[in-house]
Amino acid sequence: MQKGFSASNLLIGIIEEVDIHKIRQPNTAFYEDRKPSSDLVSSIKANGLLHPIVVRTQGSYFEIIAGRRRYGACRALGLRKIVCHVVELDDKSAFEVSLTENIQRKSLDPIEEATAFKAYIDDFGWGGLTELASKISKSPAYVSKRLALLNLPDELLEKVRMYTVSPSTAEELLPLKDSREQYRLADTIIRNVYSSREARKLVKRSLELETSAGDFDKFQDSIADIELNALRSFDKSITALKIAMHKISSIVEAIEDNWIVYEILMQHKNMLNAQIDVLIREKKKLR
Repeated sequence: MQKGFSASNLLIGIIEEVDIHKIRQPNTAFYEDRKPSSDLVSSIKANGLLHPIVVRTQGSYFEIIAGRRRYGACRALGLRKIVCHVVELDDKSAFEVSLTENIQRKSLDPIEEATAFKAYIDDFGWGGLTELASKISKSPAYVSKRLALLNLPDELLEKVRMYTVSPSTAEELLPLKDSREQYRLADTIIRNVYSSREARKLVKRSLELETSAGDFDKFQDSIADIELNALRSFDKSITALKIAMHKISSIVEAIEDNWIVYEILMQHKNMLNAQIDVLIREKKKLR
């Protein structure tokens, strides 16, 4: 990706000044709202807003897609109007543009990225791992590794969020099943300033000790893995059906005048919805 490229550069819309009181924060924000830096405030005060914030129309107001910190800086300066790039995007596209912009600007910590990826794939069911990776110009492996971080205990998540533990080091701790052991080794790694390679060796020794605990523990772990894979299979199936429903809904909206086709497609949509309910009930039985 070329230096200076921005996802919003490719969007079709108009540039205009918008009253600041008509601008709202998004409901699907995937990262914490931080105060704008003093450097950003000073820069806008001295040079003006060099890059318009990206917004979309939402009823009688405008919702921010990209540029929340620039918006906050403008508010701090008491500006009455803000230069905005006004576009028309649905929820999915708005989320993709916002996520891409924040990744390119390095505005997100690793856990915020992981949370956003999970929201896109699991919570909203907008697409799979490969599709998301393509949308944000990252590799599937990058997305997969970020998502895996969410399996760490809360204490370690906070350390990764604060960059006390690097994402690569945190990834080395994932094979450990005991959260207390993960935290203990993380503390050792931090105190001794171990590299990721040294952390990997430390984890390997811990796993060897864990393996010698007995065949019964191995059996229990095997059962847990089988159950986890089963649950993931249900999740993937449910997500696939939801995506199919979304696509049928888009088609239905376009052919409302043809009532015969409309009725047929609505029947199939209802069948998909019923099948999703069945899968959800079956998934609950596994827990």
